[in-house]
Amino acid sequence: MIPIKMTTALESFLTQHDSATWARAFDSLLPAIHEVERNATRIWLRFYPLALADAVAQAEDVRKLETTLRLDGNYRLVDQIDTSHWFFYGHRFWPHVKTAIIARATSNTAAADLTGAIRDIAKEAAAAGRTDESLAMGIAAVGVMTLRQVGLLRFSTAPGAQPSPAGLLRKQPDTILAARKRDDGQGLMGWMRGPENAQYSVTFDETRSDGRFTAIKQTPLTNGSARDTRDYSSGPRRCHEGAVPVECRTASCGTCWVGVLAGAEKLSDVEGQEAKLLKDCGYLTSTEPKPVIRLACKAMTSGNVTIVIPTWNGFLAKGGLRGL
Repeated sequence: MIPIKMTTALESFLTQHDSATWARAFDSLLPAIHEVERNATRIWLRFYPLALADAVAQAEDVRKLETTLRLDGNYRLVDQIDTSHWFFYGHRFWPHVKTAIIARATSNTAAADLTGAIRDIAKEAAAAGRTDESLAMGIAAVGVMTLRQVGLLRFSTAPGAQPSPAGLLRKQPDTILAARKRDDGQGLMGWMRGPENAQYSVTFDETRSDGRFTAIKQTPLTNGSARDTRDYSSGPRRCHEGAVPVECRTASCGTCWVGVLAGAEKLSDVEGQEAKLLKDCGYLTSTEPKPVIRLACKAMTSGNVTIVIPTWNGFLAKGGLRGL
């Protein structure tokens, strides 16, 4: 692959749009994204906000900015170009998306509009991957935003490891959706425990057969995570009690934020301190009662839930950063 040493027409075009324009573009694409990818796309955009990438790129002292924003973990998309979307069904189509984006950028042909560029790339990737465009649309949107944040040189020279889907992600989209919607049966032990002590699965990694822990009805997700005694200390986050990173358990630190791939309707409403901290951290500006971004220490479940755990946490609002 030939390294790119100059800014292309596509790169220049992408940098002309502010966060609000990008947000509107992605919102307009959501109906065209398959249901299995819709929440994943919304979550990814919160996990890798454009405002943070631009702030880091423009900072004279990155370490000072990290301290100001209390950044912990790996927030740099440039380090995760080929892996940040591991939780997408469409992750398997990443090589096709990446090839289509590089071809479009190196042709030095300017795009007419943002959504049109994404749709064209999704169409090309879907044809190469022999799949429906709706299954490539979300990962195409992610790819274009990744190009915007890291630049074509880094984008094109990233290792490009080939995805090897495992676990649930080997199944068809409708099968995955059906599995996400099912709740665990309680059986005889459930009858003995009583309905108030029902137990449900919280899946945090669909690529692993054991990527889940058990949560008791109407208790915070962090309680269930804490009962998972496996060792998660080697990851990019401080995980001392299960898969979900925790510090305070009182919605004061923002450490335990998660994305909700499925089952948001089975979680308690966002209220009080959780709503305030989601805003203060810059994780979410929505006023939805059951959004796709939650604090695990406050979100209580009444059924099976599928989540994804980000690789960092911080207080973006302290630097005036919000949203995309």
